[in-house]
Amino acid sequence: MENKVILIGTVAEMLQVSQSSINRWCEESRKGLNTFPLPISARGGKRRWLRSDVERYLDSLSTVTPFPARKQRHNAKAFQTRQNVADKALAKYRTRGEQ
Repeated sequence: MENKVILIGTVAEMLQVSQSSINRWCEESRKGLNTFPLPISARGGKRRWLRSDVERYLDSLSTVTPFPARKQRHNAKAFQTRQNVADKALAKYRTRGEQ
């Protein structure tokens, strides 16, 4: 594997995301919230990445759970359940005053 240095446009093209997503992922990586590879410093103020680091990151994405929406559906169902309980309690409270 060749350690070729690439610019942010190439990284974004490889990952099929926007450059702003790359910038956001870098900030998250600096905070420890993400595993995206950090750029290396270069002259001229341009950030560059090692192609091998980006390819390694891309390979790591394939090991992520293939159905991330499942948890989102679960959370939505739990929210709806809590909402139903709150609605019933509110309806009971309102009818109590009418007696």
